[in-house]
Amino acid sequence: MANAQVIARERLDVGEWELKQQEADWDYRERYIQGDQDLPYAPEGVNAEYRQLQDMSIANWMEIAVKAPTQRLQVDGIKTGRQDAADETVWNEIWQPNRLDSRQAIPFQEMYTHGRGVMSVSANPKNKKTPKIRPESGRRVWLGADAEDPFTHTWAVKIFNVKERRGTSLILPASVQYSSTTRVAYVYDENEWFKYEATGGSSAWKLSSSGRHGLNALPFVGFDYNLNSDGKPRSAIQTLIPQQDALNTIRFNTLLAMQFSAYRQRVFTGYDPVVRDSSGNPIIRMGTDGQPLLDSNGLPLPMLNSPGRLGVDRALVFPGAETRVFDLPESNLDNYIKVLSEFLTDFFAIGQIPPQYMLSRMANLSGDALAGAESTLQALVKDLKRSAGESLEQVMRLANRARGESHEDAGSEIIWADTEPRSFAQIVDAIGKLIAGGMARKDAWLMLPGATPPAVKQWVENSDDERRMQDMMINDLEQKMLQS
Repeated sequence: MANAQVIARERLDVGEWELKQQEADWDYRERYIQGDQDLPYAPEGVNAEYRQLQDMSIANWMEIAVKAPTQRLQVDGIKTGRQDAADETVWNEIWQPNRLDSRQAIPFQEMYTHGRGVMSVSANPKNKKTPKIRPESGRRVWLGADAEDPFTHTWAVKIFNVKERRGTSLILPASVQYSSTTRVAYVYDENEWFKYEATGGSSAWKLSSSGRHGLNALPFVGFDYNLNSDGKPRSAIQTLIPQQDALNTIRFNTLLAMQFSAYRQRVFTGYDPVVRDSSGNPIIRMGTDGQPLLDSNGLPLPMLNSPGRLGVDRALVFPGAETRVFDLPESNLDNYIKVLSEFLTDFFAIGQIPPQYMLSRMANLSGDALAGAESTLQALVKDLKRSAGESLEQVMRLANRARGESHEDAGSEIIWADTEPRSFAQIVDAIGKLIAGGMARKDAWLMLPGATPPAVKQWVENSDDERRMQDMMINDLEQKMLQS
């Protein structure tokens, strides 16, 4: 036990250091996904008008790049190795009670954004049949790999803060609270857990409790993507961040052009507005007291000629033989739009996002054309399904252990929803042909959009009931015909 504590303490130091090392990059990517992006470059000392244009130039394409593929990852059922159809017991007792219909998206998005999503599994003392499955933040959980097998995680560290309100006899407004922050860390291996605490701003960890979790396996599962040969995951959107910055810069330049050079500008040169006497000396403005008026620097203010006001029925006449009036043409904003469109196309191509996500590129696309445009995205989605499916299968195996099942279901398989763009008529026609060819209705109907194991079960029962009613009516009719 003493040796296990020493190892756990060493792993805590390693996990804490690793989480600290990834923190800046993790927060940077998360900030970009949420639209909090670096402003385009502008020289120092620009006025508030420029600053407002900088803020308006941000267009968050990064969120589309993440959600386009991850929204296609939808689990419709879980098939165990002991039966051919989806397991309704697993669905009703494990999946649905843990609200995984909505929460499944969390590890998928973190897997794509940061290279790794995490889920945890633990026994449920209140209901043994329904173990707890929770998405975990990759910012707070570090998974330690086996030194000899970098693709297998054998220990984990989870660190988070807990704020506690201090006891006080003062009556305070509801908005005012005195609290202390305690840092809490858990270290897990395949059999035990150790809890450490650091209070009062101290960085010194103290062991507070320990125990056995009973799973005989690490209770955390990594959803890893873009793994290299060292077992290290890599973010899929890291290379898109410079592209996003370029798009924001182009939008900023476009807004500048629209603000300052989108219209023709009239230019005056050689015009001297100062009123002069016959000798060429400026005539000074005088106050009511007969004294010259002075500017802020104490210099006399000269009298000025008005340049007049522009209008279609007015003529501008300027004194001086050197005065010239001409126009500067407006900027061609089409060039800015073309550059923006090309950069946006490159962004979508790198992110494997089909052109229909740019609504301006859609023009009466047929079903075949739409499927062709989706081919790159579907290849990406299939790649993500392979990675996420393996992890979800491990999550369900751990859940079975947590609920006391001794059978190790190595043949389990995730049933993914079909999210390829097809018309409902095409889907129904294909399913009808499969059933006519001998495929079971239960398996075929699972391919319908939005189908879940409980829904399909109800459809089958309703269909069987209706057939029985029809058979009874036919038998009654035949009996009546025979009697007559």
